[in-house]
Amino acid sequence: MLYSLLIYHTERNILLYDKNFQDIDGNKIEMFGGFLSALKSFISEMNLSKSKDLRTIELGNNFVFITHVPETITDLVIVADKDDYKIIYKLVPKIVTIILNHKELFIESDYTSIQFKTFDQQITNLILSNKKIIDESFLKRKSGISESILDQKGEISIQLRKKLIEEKEFFYLRFKKGENLQDKLIIIKKLIEISKELKDESIIEYQKEAKALMDEIKDRKLKLQYFLNKTKASLKVGNYKDAYINFYSFSSKLKNITKPHIQKKYQNFAKILMNKDTLSKFEFSQVVSEILIMPDNINQYIL
Repeated sequence: MLYSLLIYHTERNILLYDKNFQDIDGNKIEMFGGFLSALKSFISEMNLSKSKDLRTIELGNNFVFITHVPETITDLVIVADKDDYKIIYKLVPKIVTIILNHKELFIESDYTSIQFKTFDQQITNLILSNKKIIDESFLKRKSGISESILDQKGEISIQLRKKLIEEKEFFYLRFKKGENLQDKLIIIKKLIEISKELKDESIIEYQKEAKALMDEIKDRKLKLQYFLNKTKASLKVGNYKDAYINFYSFSSKLKNITKPHIQKKYQNFAKILMNKDTLSKFEFSQVVSEILIMPDNINQYIL
């Protein structure tokens, strides 16, 4: 008999899909519960070798079949009687095919309940076609009932929700403390992803923050381009006063959008333009030349 079919996320080590096919008495529930907890760490260790082969673990009169599905970053786990080894062995590739035909359920977060129902029905039909390993009347009684996170119309497991909330708090703290606009944009996009999975209303505020950051970065780029062009134009005609004013503005606009040492470098160049009489003609001309050959592509200065 086939008892359970489970799908774990390999990297997160969380249960994504769990379907039971037999009535299990109290003693077996306790035994399976303890076993499945230990199974998580075993799966993690097993995947270090990145093996795609079907693995089996003996559990009394039962076998646990484990196979890695790299395309969806998941592990398929089947608990069944030893007597059904050959049937399960032939069944596994067919189940993997169904999983691969529904990749979006495992690698994307914007699936629908209809997509899940289609997946679940295909799994059910496949198992029903092998009546020797299943009590058909039991499966019919359990029709539509699943403990998987996918079956809950996009709801997530308690374990995953807890982990996502912790990640959200971690990234939000980094966002509040951060100063670099580029870094903050990356973090806020991560917060949007997490809020999307949590179905959290804070996603609206994060989206506003992201738009504001993108607008600010866009504005900075335009101003940086303007001041750099004006600086070069002034240097070419020997107007060092205007060159200093524009290049000082250029270096100031680099604040919180590039690395501090890069901004400091160009601030020093601006000071040299202002105090050109304190340097030799050779040293001053070197700085002027270096500014004139600076790339016109503003993205070169933004990290």
